[in-house]
Amino acid sequence: MNAKFNAYTTTRIVCRPNCPPGRRTKPQNRRYFGSLKQAYVEGFRVCLVCKPSEGPPGPWLPVKEREKDGPLFSGNN
Repeated sequence: MNAKFNAYTTTRIVCRPNCPPGRRTKPQNRRYFGSLKQAYVEGFRVCLVCKPSEGPPGPWLPVKEREKDGPLFSGNN
């Protein structure tokens, strides 16, 4: 299986594979998709925690992990 996104039938939400809320979902309530478009066609919406439609594809990174790369705002704002 080449799934890039996990979807949950109970909430109709699609997440990145390592999203914390999704990991708590029972396996029988999960579906797997290779693209967000496939999930949208099936009636799923994006997760507001991991935001799979934003940023590069791949695993979700907590805010603390993202901040290791540098400040969120530069001094030029």
